[in-house]
Amino acid sequence: MIAIGSPTAFNTLTSLGTTAILSSYMCSIGCVTWRRLTNKPLLPSKFSLGKWGLFINIVSMLFLIIAFVFSFFPPSRNPTPALMNWNILIWGCSVIGSLIYYVAVARKRYVGPVEYVRKLD
Repeated sequence: MIAIGSPTAFNTLTSLGTTAILSSYMCSIGCVTWRRLTNKPLLPSKFSLGKWGLFINIVSMLFLIIAFVFSFFPPSRNPTPALMNWNILIWGCSVIGSLIYYVAVARKRYVGPVEYVRKLD
């Protein structure tokens, strides 16, 4: 129904989904890459990339950063407001709002999964 009402809104929402997936991949791969670069142990897993793991993580991060930046570009040169990609505004407001909420409320209340599991033991 959104596509029928406003193609701009539909394009923004689909682009926002792409950006959200890219940013979640960047967070997870970035954490694993950081652990590998600082020589900290990773959790045991059933699958390992072996000695190629760090190289593959770095290459994937470079690709994700490029794709992430290009996901904010408008579909054509010199766009009108109707053709503009408003994804950057929505994504930026979501990130800023989340950070404000975390600093104001959540950092005092949030208990991470490790502490939660330790409490169950």
